[in-house]
Amino acid sequence: MLILLSTCAPIKPVEQPEHVNIQYIEGIVQSTVDNEVVLTLKLPEFKKTPDIPINEIAQQVIQKSLFLEGIKTEINNIPAVIKEVRANTITAVLEKPQAFAAGATLKLQIPRKIIAITDFEVIRGKEKEVGRVTLEGLTSALIDSGHFIVVERSKLRTIINELELSLSGLTKEPPEKLMGKLLTADLILTGTLADIGGAWDINLRLVNVRTGQAMSAIAMRIPLFRPSELRDASAMEEDFESNIVDASWFFGYKKYDKSTYERYIDKNIGAEGSKKSARIDFDFDEDTKPTYAKIENKKKRDVSFYNGIEFFAKATKKLYGTVSILTSLPNNPNRLDDWLGYFVVDTEWKKIRIPFEQLVIARGWFKYVQDYGATIGDQVWRANYIEMVRIGVSSSNNKLPAKGTMWIDKIRFYRD
Repeated sequence: MLILLSTCAPIKPVEQPEHVNIQYIEGIVQSTVDNEVVLTLKLPEFKKTPDIPINEIAQQVIQKSLFLEGIKTEINNIPAVIKEVRANTITAVLEKPQAFAAGATLKLQIPRKIIAITDFEVIRGKEKEVGRVTLEGLTSALIDSGHFIVVERSKLRTIINELELSLSGLTKEPPEKLMGKLLTADLILTGTLADIGGAWDINLRLVNVRTGQAMSAIAMRIPLFRPSELRDASAMEEDFESNIVDASWFFGYKKYDKSTYERYIDKNIGAEGSKKSARIDFDFDEDTKPTYAKIENKKKRDVSFYNGIEFFAKATKKLYGTVSILTSLPNNPNRLDDWLGYFVVDTEWKKIRIPFEQLVIARGWFKYVQDYGATIGDQVWRANYIEMVRIGVSSSNNKLPAKGTMWIDKIRFYRD
């Protein structure tokens, strides 16, 4: 049991699948003895969705866990408990004896089950991105199906850690007592994803918590994601020292109304003794429209594993700087929200740290969102849907006219 549990985590699909929400299923009576009835189930036909692989996995999970040994249900509105499951044949114990004729068709209620989805072990590939995206997509698909309630991952991880210590003799609490805590869940879904070059081997197991046994296996080989569905989950770690600047950075000259600014790599200065940094030269006219002189990174990112953004900055004089992070809605990258953080720099390098939880929504964003060919979002922070990161100086926050330079270096997302 511990081996099956030792890999564990939940989340939101890149593309919303179409779900089949069924509450009842028919069964054909094979035999009846006192209050026990043996039934062959008429398994439901699920719609194939080859373009949404996660939905294919979810449908297999649903079909292979319609009934569990020990779970309560109703057969023709009579309370019953499932005694045994063998493929599409089940034995149920009815609350009281019934005389069902062999060959009769009965209606069975499909119980809503509590499922705990563990972290999937990823063999090769981009572990954080692939494992997390799969978990989020599968979790959402199972919830949306109407068949499952998902156990909170943090509680499951704590119980598993306690169980491992108990089995190793490092705690006095017996394993059977700890296992009792897991009875809040009916099922545990665990397994591995193996990258085999362009496709993925999916090997998952469904564990019945009541019996501690792996009741079903799911094995598929599919192209799990389209390339556009994976986002960069790295810490960024940009110090601009490389001779080749990542193409996701946008530099160049910009004129806006009566103001101008230019972004480029300064090869003569860097933070903490380094040789290069990003440089912004700006000239804000006193009568200019609001202008944001900034460097921009347009890589799609997932920063769910991080607590905030940090970087070094300095300027030719005291300036009020701005960090701007654009987030999108799932399935709609053209609906954007702008999240702002603020900082102060002077003539010496200063390390800036801005926690994501301190970012505030840009209320005036609707005036500029059309410049990005987009519309306003729903003002919900989504760390896994980052569309752009911008750092710079705004004419709105500084005394005008203003002319000067800001340097930015060693940009990264931090965890601690």
